[in-house]
Amino acid sequence: MARPPPLGELPPGYTSPARSAAPQILAGSLKAPLWLRAYFQGLLFSLGCGIQRHCGKMLFLGLLAFGALALGLRVAIIETDLEQLWVEAGSRVSQELQYTKEKLGEEAAYTSQMLIQTPRREGENVLTPEALGLHLQAALTASKVQVSLYGKSWDLNKICYKSGVPLIENGMIERMIEKLFPCVILTPLDCFWEGAKLQGGSAYLPGRPDIQWTNLDPEQLLEELGPFASLEGFRELLDKAQVGQAYVGRPCLHPDDLHCPPSAPNHHSRQGRGPAEHLPADESPSAV
Repeated sequence: MARPPPLGELPPGYTSPARSAAPQILAGSLKAPLWLRAYFQGLLFSLGCGIQRHCGKMLFLGLLAFGALALGLRVAIIETDLEQLWVEAGSRVSQELQYTKEKLGEEAAYTSQMLIQTPRREGENVLTPEALGLHLQAALTASKVQVSLYGKSWDLNKICYKSGVPLIENGMIERMIEKLFPCVILTPLDCFWEGAKLQGGSAYLPGRPDIQWTNLDPEQLLEELGPFASLEGFRELLDKAQVGQAYVGRPCLHPDDLHCPPSAPNHHSRQGRGPAEHLPADESPSAV
């Protein structure tokens, strides 16, 4: 294949494509696209000629730029933490995530999974009962996913992170409490009774309906189980976490719900206030 002659060996009568096409363009025989093509051809031809005349300098500058970029890769940090990518620094969600890490311990082996909720229209409030209801339905759907693998069925309650259950001498009570021990879930729904619907597990005591987080009062349960086992360690854990009456002592998003507990502050009034009045400042339904 014939190679193009060096720049110094070009014929004396050689002209660039842009110059050869210029008379036709000026005469109006070529349209605007062809004029642009000829113009850029001329620019690229001039650039190529300049690079060929200073090929040594261009090679040196190219290697210098490549080396500078290669050095930058040594200090580059690839962020793979979902929290750092989506959670605003200093926001209420970041504070609660940091609080959870401090209580569980930095060495706890777990990864956070997040559910991001955005308004349908820009500037729309996401702290309304309707928006939080949609948040609840999405979280419930995600938490009820089941996967069958190796002959076993797996769900969120089997793979989620749970803090350790204190040792209890009575084995039956220990197993019952272990079934009720919740997954670590952070959500604005925790400010309302409806947040209990995200917590799975149930237990049974003679003479009363199945115990679930929707009807569980931990303080009352400790009083009932106190005569049968020493629950001081469990009581200290609840006091440290400030669980109190758990969800049954929190207001209902929909007070007209038949399952809204009588201990809810707005149960008897049957009037719901805006969720923003119950939520701490800067709270948003973004982390589950």
